[in-house]
Amino acid sequence: MGFIAFLLAYVFTLSRVAEPDAGMAQTLQGSTPFQETFQQYPVGVFPSGWKVRGSEAAAQAVYRIAEEEGNRFLHAHANNQDVQIGREYTCRPQDYPILRWRWRATKLPPGADERAKKTNDSAAAVYVIFDSRLMPRVIKYVWSSTLAVGTQFDSPVYWRAKVVVLQRGPADPGEWRQETINFYQDYKDLFGSEPGKVRGIAVLSDSDTMASVSEAAYDDFMLLPGKTSSLLSPPTDPVRLSRM
Repeated sequence: MGFIAFLLAYVFTLSRVAEPDAGMAQTLQGSTPFQETFQQYPVGVFPSGWKVRGSEAAAQAVYRIAEEEGNRFLHAHANNQDVQIGREYTCRPQDYPILRWRWRATKLPPGADERAKKTNDSAAAVYVIFDSRLMPRVIKYVWSSTLAVGTQFDSPVYWRAKVVVLQRGPADPGEWRQETINFYQDYKDLFGSEPGKVRGIAVLSDSDTMASVSEAAYDDFMLLPGKTSSLLSPPTDPVRLSRM
């Protein structure tokens, strides 16, 4: 388990810490943003640039590269499983405050509710990880089975994490939905302070608490520079969180 593993290990324990793997950190400089399109990976394999929190064998079964019409993406199929994977990078959120990606959820764990530990499953989730390497702060953006878009709350499994619902219910067949979030402003709104460095991102499709199945896809992650306002507390349209 490498550096990203302990950044993500709040799901279970923060008691053991590893040093960063040499060469694994991606530091953003100039105008070169973090980008992950999954096009470089062969179809049917686990993306080697991503690290695993938990069982590597399980992660390789849950997360694989798929292809549709020449486009490759990360496909997740979790059958009563909970395996999280992540990409490490380092940047100042003031310089690159915006994360854009697209995703879709095709199977949602029935009855899942991320507000309670015993029902805390998500068809899809994207994490932005900040600050301390020992006890990071985290914003978790979820595609929920039951919660209304715009819901925000403290994580039931880690006291330094906040959860924001961006989507609810299954996507239409073949439908991708794009998200563009200002996580820098979201951090200030949710935690009430200025963030330290971004340490990485992670994804999770899980279904273990509901003993069911989650299926989703992720693609085209990109960090973007720029200055924009979050919609966590907008003057209008209060249900559309963190949109631009």
